[in-house]
Amino acid sequence: IPDQATFYACRGESLPIRHGERSVITQSVGLDQFRSSWPNDPGYEELLVIRAHHSGEMIELPVARIRGAKPGPCLTVMSGMHAGEYSGILAAQQLISAVDPMELSGTLVVIPVISTRAFMERNMQLSPVDQKEVHFIRPGNSDGTYSDLLVDTLFELVKHSDYLIDSHAGEMAQALMPWVPIPIQGSGDLSERSLSLARGFGVKYIEPRSDEASIPPFCLALLEAGIPNIWVECGKNGVPTKKDTATHFEGYIAAMQTLGMVDGDPARPHQQVLKGRRSQINATISGVWHPAVREGEIVQSGQYLGRMTDYFGNTLEEFHARHRSIVLYYWSSPAINACRRPYGYDWHSGLVSLLDLE
Repeated sequence: IPDQATFYACRGESLPIRHGERSVITQSVGLDQFRSSWPNDPGYEELLVIRAHHSGEMIELPVARIRGAKPGPCLTVMSGMHAGEYSGILAAQQLISAVDPMELSGTLVVIPVISTRAFMERNMQLSPVDQKEVHFIRPGNSDGTYSDLLVDTLFELVKHSDYLIDSHAGEMAQALMPWVPIPIQGSGDLSERSLSLARGFGVKYIEPRSDEASIPPFCLALLEAGIPNIWVECGKNGVPTKKDTATHFEGYIAAMQTLGMVDGDPARPHQQVLKGRRSQINATISGVWHPAVREGEIVQSGQYLGRMTDYFGNTLEEFHARHRSIVLYYWSSPAINACRRPYGYDWHSGLVSLLDLE
């Protein structure tokens, strides 16, 4: 490769990857090579894992692998499953730069951008290739669509982790409150280890979820493989503020301290535990959305949430809370398309996402 530069392939074009203080050449590897190439010595490597879909589309997953000088657990931190959720992506990059292999116990795997194709196309939530929502795909269907293969490849990369943190945020159309959902299934020990990952994040709320219908299939697959995991929601409207990025990053460090991977006492900010059942208000007709709530607001049963109008401002429908609930996020974009439901997914018709409080 000319001048020892490395390149990221993007639909036939090449973009240079620029490194900071580390002099590293990114290797493009297949899945089998990734599985068989775990280093024994302390160090840092950048890998671009490539896998071909039967349609000719290419899966590309960037993976940083940091092997510590001392034994310890394997933690995976990943972000960019939804490509417009930027605060976690920037925090993952910071984590790659911050960790010194010689001061690390165990192995840190960082996947800064999962949905690379969607990221480069500035796409929100759904895959631009097949319109699927990757968080709600169960791994194991490598012969399916592009997104099925992406999720299957991702699982193959992380299935030997001892712990996993998945960073999310609100995309351009979503005003979201910071909180950490914790999937709870299986043994008490598994649940406690998942909870331990969440305790260091500087958010007001954590939300243990035991209702299987409310847990994304990818998280369930991790639990079935015995991997404690959480997903972190912090950031809104696709704007990666310094505060939101720091919340992700400092939570990673606290988790690593909890696991004994780096020195220091982990942060233990005050957190409230949310208990309830997820519900969502969706539009039944396309139009212009006028929300009357804010993220994190507790609404009472019957409280006015907002209205849909036509292009001229004529009210089509008003919406009210069915129960006493907390607003996890609401769609801040006025544009609501109730007819666009790829694979039955209702993201484009969503108005308010709630947790009905117990």
